[in-house]
Amino acid sequence: MKKDEQTLLIMVHFTDKKFLNSDSYKSFMKKYDIDHLLMCMNPASHVLLDCSQRNAIMSAILPLGKLFVPSSEDTKELPLLVKDLSVSTTISEHLLKYHLYSGRKTPLGWSRSNTIKEKSVNFQTVIDNAKKVYDNFITGNKYSVTAKKLKLSFRCPDIMFLGTTSTYSSTYRNVSGILLQSEGFNALLDCGEMTVGQMIRLYGPQEARERISKLNFLYISHIHFDHCGGSMLVAEMFYELNGKPLTILCPIRTLPWFKYLSSVFKVPLDLIPLGKLVSDKAMQKNVLAEHGVKVDLCLAKHTRDSWCMAITTENWKIAYSGATMPNKPFINIGRDCDILIHEATHQSSLVDDAAKKKHSTVKQAIEIGQEMNAKYTILTHFSLRYQKLPPLIDEDIPESVAFAHDFMNISEDNVEKWCRSTKLLPSLFPDHYQDLLKQSFYKA
Repeated sequence: MKKDEQTLLIMVHFTDKKFLNSDSYKSFMKKYDIDHLLMCMNPASHVLLDCSQRNAIMSAILPLGKLFVPSSEDTKELPLLVKDLSVSTTISEHLLKYHLYSGRKTPLGWSRSNTIKEKSVNFQTVIDNAKKVYDNFITGNKYSVTAKKLKLSFRCPDIMFLGTTSTYSSTYRNVSGILLQSEGFNALLDCGEMTVGQMIRLYGPQEARERISKLNFLYISHIHFDHCGGSMLVAEMFYELNGKPLTILCPIRTLPWFKYLSSVFKVPLDLIPLGKLVSDKAMQKNVLAEHGVKVDLCLAKHTRDSWCMAITTENWKIAYSGATMPNKPFINIGRDCDILIHEATHQSSLVDDAAKKKHSTVKQAIEIGQEMNAKYTILTHFSLRYQKLPPLIDEDIPESVAFAHDFMNISEDNVEKWCRSTKLLPSLFPDHYQDLLKQSFYKA
């Protein structure tokens, strides 16, 4: 073979199982006597393992819902479909690697040696150990997440965090997506890539579709892809289920992108520019009155045409920062809110770094909540450097503040408990906390 010739080593199939089972597709695969990677398993089977462990640990203290797990029949189905193929087939696994070049320690081909430790974890052992840590913590510190009994002065909606990192998703966290669910009202606040996949992991395929069908609107804070990249899949499913377009409240800068994708996917969209929604009170009344909500908006201090918002009903008020630096107009529209959801991209010592990237630090976000007089503050949108644990370094965290993680559900029954459980995180995740201490010295 000549030096400039290239050899095909692997073919990756993002193929639905019904096509994979067809004779024509099997004939196509047989033409290539190479490695074939099959990515067409039910997406719910690729559960984020660290989130599973985190939820198992926290369930020792707080009652949590369980992640959806596909049936054993779903898991066994794919190998049966490809058993008669005369080519090499591999079913995708979490963090499976294919080495394109052979080396001293990495031979050409598949590698399963670098999977994360959580893969083989015994969750019952994890829960038992977490209970011991919890008991030791409250005994030594005279502290309990359930000690304070406070009757909420508002009817808290269910707030499900589907993604809590920034820029792009990782092994431990997905990008921004918050499902807001209340009696008669449901909305998505931002919708990064794989938001639908997160809903399937959490609820299962059927229930995820049902929840998407009940959306009153999708709100997009700004044009960055980690906040809007999953929108079209949500809109497509909504249109398929309801026969009408999904209402999307979005910045004017996103309109060309949405209109183009609408034409490509053949899915109509009901696009409401945020700037026009602010200036045209009649439009706001027509769009939102039927949902029984009031939406207040202000420009964020981030990229051009970025927004902060506050949603108010007769039972609650929630403020959502999107991505922004500390922002006085946002304090004004969110004042006296019941729950503030604020980005906290960086630890407090990296204030200059946060300013350069037009984001907020943990300390700044907490101060915004205090100045806003928010009853509770939930922090999210953490930098990729804080994957396993949020930026807890050298922070004096008030008991009204919680750090979000993927699949964390805030509700009337647990909002205060989540906030009070923040102090337990270093004890519950000691290895992760030590990693965080080591990397906190680096700004890159």
